Amino acid sequence: MVMPSICPENELRLLYQHGNPDMCLAVEEAIARCGIATMRVWTTTPCVVIGRFQDVEKEVNIIVCKKRGIPVLRRFTGGGAVFLDEGVACISFCLSLTQNPLDVFRALSACVGDIIGAKIDEKNSLFIDTKKVSGAASCKKWGSLFHHMTLLLESNLEAMEVLTPHRNRGSKTASNFCHVANIGGNMKTTLCSIAQQFREEFGVILESGKLTQKELDLAEKLLKDKYRNKEWNFSGVDPF
Repeated sequence: MVMPSICPENELRLLYQHGNPDMCLAVEEAIARCGIATMRVWTTTPCVVIGRFQDVEKEVNIIVCKKRGIPVLRRFTGGGAVFLDEGVACISFCLSLTQNPLDVFRALSACVGDIIGAKIDEKNSLFIDTKKVSGAASCKKWGSLFHHMTLLLESNLEAMEVLTPHRNRGSKTASNFCHVANIGGNMKTTLCSIAQQFREEFGVILESGKLTQKELDLAEKLLKDKYRNKEWNFSGVDPF
């Protein structure tokens, strides 16, 4: 799919981060709010991240999470609950507004799917055979398009029992139950292949960069006032 308008600037900043999950999520929102065209790859320690509108009590086995010291966090986009650890690559895109955002979101996930030989469904999730290997969530907000997705490479699949996909059936915000699988392989090699595919498919330049001071300051504020705030993570009360 050729979409020359996916990035009118024709250049994306490329970021990589490994860090604590609350800080990683704060940086995601800071990037979306500031709107600099970006492709970001990040990994984090074990955690559960629920969608913006989900009921944490119905999506997560909180007792097990507490016993294992697994934090439960809420992201600013919708979608279902996910378990993250060092074996899950998180890939996010911040792009300029376009007339057809849904087409852009689908094209981004499909680009990743092409590299790993996966099929895409109507929710932009990726499947190899019948097993889910990637989920996605998106939003049009703050004057930009933001799309982020997970990619299971060597995740601890047994630890995903902290999620409770059957408890919330029938709700509009419920996570969909799917059998999942790791794609395996070297994470660095896979991510480099995805970046190269992105360059070729969309005709953009990826330049390694860093967060601006404005983004760093905003991320620190979001971390303190929102992503370390129980009211946000467990009740969805946004201090911003």
